[in-house]
Amino acid sequence: MHPTLDLYFIEMPVYTALVMLGAVVGVLVAYLYLRVRRIGQRRKFIDLALVVFAAAWIGARAYHVALNGEYYAARPDEITQFGLGGLAMRGALIAGFVALAIYAGMRRTSVWHFADAGALGLTIGQAIGWTGALAHGANYGVVSESRIAQDLPDLYGLIQPRFPLQPAEIILFVGLFVGLLFFATRQPRAGALFLAYLLIASAANCALGFQRGDETVFVGALRIDQIVDATFAALALVGLVRYLTIAVPGQTLNAN
Repeated sequence: MHPTLDLYFIEMPVYTALVMLGAVVGVLVAYLYLRVRRIGQRRKFIDLALVVFAAAWIGARAYHVALNGEYYAARPDEITQFGLGGLAMRGALIAGFVALAIYAGMRRTSVWHFADAGALGLTIGQAIGWTGALAHGANYGVVSESRIAQDLPDLYGLIQPRFPLQPAEIILFVGLFVGLLFFATRQPRAGALFLAYLLIASAANCALGFQRGDETVFVGALRIDQIVDATFAALALVGLVRYLTIAVPGQTLNAN
């Protein structure tokens, strides 16, 4: 039995509640970053946040459904039932960034300032979201005899000594959030925060993918998520190399 949160007017799984809390806190952190840096306008941020959030939510669901096509082919009525769970962070990241790029292009503003803000929001949001996964037994680790193994449940409530994947992810994203905050105080060029987030998070998740025990699609010996993560990490590395080798004269922080 997965833990639920009774809000009197609705009963919600703790996992769902924490994922939603992570999204709200992430948006707030992104907003505060932009306000401190005096980038953009409040109205435009609200419009952008709504567009990106909607796109990310749809992308997260679409990615999950695509990876579980056989299940949803037999249950098409569940595809749009978001309350049943089934959201994939990688799908949210892809769809959210595409929406951000389109919005920035239409408004003729820099996508990278907002991407940096999003990186801070994503790290703290994912830390909270992984807390929900731990409570729910989602995205669990492999059964392990390692000295660091902990008695943890899988998605079906079966408790066994497992690699502590969810705690490791929580530590990863809390540490990454603190690191990015420190990096932000150095006022790096626009885009550096996002690229650093994408490289570190993707590389770490690709490595941790070998310790995941939940079912997914495999390509050879790799989870499909690991292939996506490796692609993200490679793109981020290329971006950071360009960042370090190409000077951008006269850059301004004002993104109207």
